[in-house]
Amino acid sequence: MADLIRSGIHIERGAQAADFEVPTSSDRAPIRIALEAKGGGPRAPGLRTELKCDAYLAAVGRKPNTGNLNLNAAGIQVDEYGGVLVDSQLCTTANAGNVYAAGDILGRPFLASTGVAQGKASITSMFGEMFKDSGKSVPQCEDGDTSCIVDGIASAGISFDPASLASNPFAFPTGVWSSPEAAYYGLSTQQAKDMGIDADEGMALYAECLRGRVFSPNGLLKIVFEKPAGRILGVHICGDDACELIHYGMELVKGRRTVLDLTDSLYSAVTFHEMYRIAAQAALDQAGARKRRAAAGLALAKRNRQVVQK
Repeated sequence: MADLIRSGIHIERGAQAADFEVPTSSDRAPIRIALEAKGGGPRAPGLRTELKCDAYLAAVGRKPNTGNLNLNAAGIQVDEYGGVLVDSQLCTTANAGNVYAAGDILGRPFLASTGVAQGKASITSMFGEMFKDSGKSVPQCEDGDTSCIVDGIASAGISFDPASLASNPFAFPTGVWSSPEAAYYGLSTQQAKDMGIDADEGMALYAECLRGRVFSPNGLLKIVFEKPAGRILGVHICGDDACELIHYGMELVKGRRTVLDLTDSLYSAVTFHEMYRIAAQAALDQAGARKRRAAAGLALAKRNRQVVQK
């Protein structure tokens, strides 16, 4: 977000396109886009109601490509978006009861990693014990452990809310390969509080670690933790290599690690992973952390001004 703003890109929050007009009289005239409030209705006084631009791109998502498969003839039901409905074993509603599904045809989250995991789960459901890892059992969740998932990635379809896999913050790490990258795993502070958890957060700027300061100072890493024990509940990152860094954060959450575990760990210098320790230290000394972030921000702003002047 910060990189977009610094690049001169304006971000209009809480708005959606109500209508647009493409001029036909001149190829130099701008496209006019009428804006309304998110969800519909007029925007608040003082907010922009129209945009002018050279090009208009509407990113409205994807849907499963199942329309031409004649699924109805086999008794296979789909949801309103065309996603195949399956039970917790990934079995469809086929009349013969022997058709399974996995991957993008199930709908969200449309990720290669979840598709592979669902494929493995469906094969296990089809052929049973011969495909299960010998000597291994599925761990049971402790009472009240919000980060423990039973059936995990295989869960989809009729047996529960079809969107639960995509919306479950502990099902898989989420990454957005934008510029800069963004990634998260686990709960946000607000989600934790909505669940009745006394939660807080610690933050580290990329500009606070050596590698970030030298190579990529724009971005931040945030850890969400439970008070007073300090157990880490979520990790959120925006900046270079966020989609790589999040997997370490995932293991911190799944391993029930605490803020003190991070402050007591030694991280190699000139790596982005140093930000995990800096964020943990910020969680323990929030007033001091704010001063350090302010100093890092001022130094970064000065550096950016020097670059522009050159």
